[in-house]
Amino acid sequence: MKNYLLTLLMACSLTATAQDNADHNMGRAEKMFGFLLENKADSLYENLSAQVKPMVQKQQFDGILNKVEPQFGKYQKHGAWEVQQVMGQKCYVSMVQFEKTELGALVIFDVQGKMLGIQLVPAAAVKKE
Repeated sequence: MKNYLLTLLMACSLTATAQDNADHNMGRAEKMFGFLLENKADSLYENLSAQVKPMVQKQQFDGILNKVEPQFGKYQKHGAWEVQQVMGQKCYVSMVQFEKTELGALVIFDVQGKMLGIQLVPAAAVKKE
């Protein structure tokens, strides 16, 4: 399905967040998602891990909502963040409601709290039953 999955960056092979950073990373996930909502591409890029920066161009973060809203409708709200294991990777997940559908937002950090990736996925991929 066209635009079924918007991938900004997913670095599954990189090291997951250390357990003692979990609480701090909940706040970081909200902050990174806020940058996405506010179209702050510079801020998203600056918070990337040094391992990931060479693989990403700052322009990839520009206008993310403008790219997904034609298919999913306007952003309405997102829920609380929780920790989940997705494909063996520790991820911070929030359910995001758009006018036409619900998606899951995933944010992944390295052990220093720098962002390894941010991604919107189909809700079924991360929704708990």
